Amino acid sequence: SNPGKVFWVNSTTVLAPGAVGGSDSNDGSYRRPFATIDAAVGKCTANRGDIIMVMPGHSETISSATSLVLDVAGVAVIGLGTGTDRPDLNFTATAGSVEMDAANCTLYNLTLTADVSAVVVGVNVDAAGCTIDNCEFNFNATGDDFLTMVDIDAVADATVTNCRFIAEAGTAGCAEAIRLDTATDAVVANNTFIGEFSDGAIIGEGAASVRILIADNYIYNSDTAGGEGIDLNVACTGLIANNRLGSLFPTAPETTFDPGSCLCLENYCANAIDEAGTLVPATVST
Repeated sequence: SNPGKVFWVNSTTVLAPGAVGGSDSNDGSYRRPFATIDAAVGKCTANRGDIIMVMPGHSETISSATSLVLDVAGVAVIGLGTGTDRPDLNFTATAGSVEMDAANCTLYNLTLTADVSAVVVGVNVDAAGCTIDNCEFNFNATGDDFLTMVDIDAVADATVTNCRFIAEAGTAGCAEAIRLDTATDAVVANNTFIGEFSDGAIIGEGAASVRILIADNYIYNSDTAGGEGIDLNVACTGLIANNRLGSLFPTAPETTFDPGSCLCLENYCANAIDEAGTLVPATVST
């Protein structure tokens, strides 16, 4: 149950009995769905608890910073389906981005796919209390990538949980999965990071982020030229706990982990097995 209205989005030819195809001129009901999420956002009312249900197999193009803007507070965008049936946001231009501009909005169970090289930012989190949950950031083909998958900049209470971040191996196209800059009380938990991140999977840049929690993440960075797992070298504060980090960076394991000024508890860092079959001993931060 929810206190607000439910709007439906469907760009596929798989329709409910008696339904018509998705169109932004429809009313957004189950049998007359919108064709785009942004059209549904425009029909929501702030802080009413409105939900946008996105049908399995739905796909839409993100080609600019105005393709999808969550500018109505308290709206949840919920994707239906599992695996490759989940709704997909397809980034076809370097300037394409999803903008979370209003407070307390949610993205849930969506895939976000780079379909061109060097998409600058996948999701800009620009408002307090926003959540990205159970989403997957990925690439379509060789050479496609996000430079930054999620940018949390100068906001409070952002949450990124239960997501998968996949960057192409063998290329340094993706700089980082999550960028924290002056993020207050941010939570990054229970995520998986796989691939080549030239700067790091989770990084702190700009001004320090405070009271952050980074916990229970699995991070594998295949970058061999210096990419880290967690790099908070701008003296961020908070707690980093129970993360597992692996790297192909050919030096000591601790180079995969720079906690800044955060307290650390039971984070395990190790390099991969080398060509001789020798496992570099793990280090434990306490």
